[in-house]
Amino acid sequence: MNKINLFKTNNPISALKICSLFVLLIAAGRSEAQNGFDIGLRTVIQKSSLINKQDQATGHELDYKLNWHVAFGLGADYTFSKHFGAGIDLLFSKQGEGYKGTTITGADPSTLYNEFQGLAAANSIPFSGAYTADITISTMKIPFMLRYTGNSTKKYYFSSFIGPQIDMISKVVVKVNGTEAKFTSLGIKPEDVYKKTTMDAVLGLGAGMNLNKNLVLTAGLRLDYGLGDVEKKDATFSNGTQKFYPVSRTSTTNNATGGLWISLNYKFVKKAPEKPAVKGKQVPKKK
Repeated sequence: MNKINLFKTNNPISALKICSLFVLLIAAGRSEAQNGFDIGLRTVIQKSSLINKQDQATGHELDYKLNWHVAFGLGADYTFSKHFGAGIDLLFSKQGEGYKGTTITGADPSTLYNEFQGLAAANSIPFSGAYTADITISTMKIPFMLRYTGNSTKKYYFSSFIGPQIDMISKVVVKVNGTEAKFTSLGIKPEDVYKKTTMDAVLGLGAGMNLNKNLVLTAGLRLDYGLGDVEKKDATFSNGTQKFYPVSRTSTTNNATGGLWISLNYKFVKKAPEKPAVKGKQVPKKK
């Protein structure tokens, strides 16, 4: 299997530029600490799906199977009032969908069953009887979040966020019966049949715990859902002479993930300026 390079992207917003943004945010943290600036690590253990109504409506030749993936990265938050703040994360995520089924003849041409069947034939992968297929999409996710928290001065407090998210695909791997199904014979790459950049909505609900005056552990449920079609329906192969997806595949394919989100943040605490000493009044001497 080829090693996945999470930092490889053809998108105009490069990973290097985004990482540079975090360096600037860290530097700004020292001067803005009094307003509530923090940075930290992010991990999400998630179930992912590619939701398509035509795939869902077909028979047992194409059923879904549970696949779990992990996302990880960095984040920065800025609190501008007692309860409200803003945040940005940079997450490297593996997501996609798992499938299982039984081979048949005369399957609905609008479903992914036919793509799996064709890729198996092109890669000499046995495709008869029961089979499995997996689509793994390596994505860089950048959520921009409005945060609401409870009383964060307490040991435990409520934590939540909501906002838009940019998804940028860097690599796609398709497997049939556990073997990578390459697109070499088609003259394209798997990621060529997916949109490079899409938008999601993201929501998180959980709780925070102050470990000490600088460290905060937060955990909860994190959900995101694609606002558009992740499939590039007009993708072609064989030098642009044939369409990868059939014309009858009209339903949108929405990316969705959900799972346990864990973050460990470091709060920049600026020392309060020392108050000047107040000279006491001299006690009058007794006569």
